[in-house]
Amino acid sequence: MQSTISELTLRGSLFLSFLLATIASPLSFAEDKNRLQQSCTYNEKAMMELSPREFDQNFENGWRVVAKNNDCLEVAANLIRTYYTTNEVSAGAKRTFVWHEGQLRAEIGQYRQAIQLMEQAEKPVQRDISGWNHYVAATIAFLQSDMEKLRIHREKLAAVPKQENFNPKDADGNPIEIDWPLNLNIVDKFISCFGQTSAEVYSGCTEERQP
Repeated sequence: MQSTISELTLRGSLFLSFLLATIASPLSFAEDKNRLQQSCTYNEKAMMELSPREFDQNFENGWRVVAKNNDCLEVAANLIRTYYTTNEVSAGAKRTFVWHEGQLRAEIGQYRQAIQLMEQAEKPVQRDISGWNHYVAATIAFLQSDMEKLRIHREKLAAVPKQENFNPKDADGNPIEIDWPLNLNIVDKFISCFGQTSAEVYSGCTEERQP
């Protein structure tokens, strides 16, 4: 009899704990949501007033500040969209913005939206001297899980001849070493990480395949 009472008491305690957790969970979710919103906040007016270069390339300002927090990637993607739809930007700047928005959306699993954006990031063929369009196509192929297409554009990118006037320099004008072709290392990562998510490619995938 005592054993039965103890069992009933234990069951009652477990049920009460479950009930309390169930009742408290909406509040917990609300608190978590509020904390997330606070961590992703930014001054929209100040953001919109930045030059395109500052907004995109300055790691202390612009969308990259928001994207430092992995929980805020979608907020950062929306911020980029707000910037280039609110401000007048050049065609080249818009290509850069839609590309970065697409990358962020790919990282959070919004592949369909990411692909639509990335397709807008291609350069006119006559102006593509670095193989940028092959990099774009390879990235889209990865998101579409199309290995054949990915390998085709990998080979096309690898065959792009190095330009004689390709002499990259840092902000102080000092020469810097950058592998050619540009972005080939990323495309090779797409191949070695094929089948995993876009986020895993950049954070370090667990499988390795030969390009």
